Amino acid sequence: MNFYKLSYIPSNAKVLFDTNIFVYSALDHPEYGESCTQAFQRVESKEIKGYVPTIVLNELLHRLMIAEVIKKELARNTREVLKLLKHDKSIIPSLNICWQEIDKIFASEFTVLEDMPNIFRKAIQISREYSLLSSDAYIASFANVYGITNIATNDTDFESVRWIKVWKP
Repeated sequence: MNFYKLSYIPSNAKVLFDTNIFVYSALDHPEYGESCTQAFQRVESKEIKGYVPTIVLNELLHRLMIAEVIKKELARNTREVLKLLKHDKSIIPSLNICWQEIDKIFASEFTVLEDMPNIFRKAIQISREYSLLSSDAYIASFANVYGITNIATNDTDFESVRWIKVWKP
């Protein structure tokens, strides 16, 4: 286990935030929600520098849409949600939590990391070298290309990447 507690990220550190950290905060996760929200407050106060890749925003929006539909009891599981959203075009515009959370990020002190052509090539290399699934390798490649060595995540897979310091809630 090669990780550190999220609350101990040093001041002025550049930290890439993974999807699960945003999900825990948005959905008030009973175990991790508070520490994730506190990390966001440190970004807002400019104590640490927070970065979020566009792939994380995409994953976050997708997960929050699913969670919100289930919370509204319109469907019971992910498969039902996806089927429902594809067939009833009125639901997505009527969602609130997912749009509010994305808007909060864009209005915050987080820096959104845009995709570049070399990022996917780097992801392929990272996936092969560290045996990461493609989405995790893609997130790690953003960190690599943008020179970020800290990641806030609850995903153990990043612990195998020797140049990334993992911070967990």
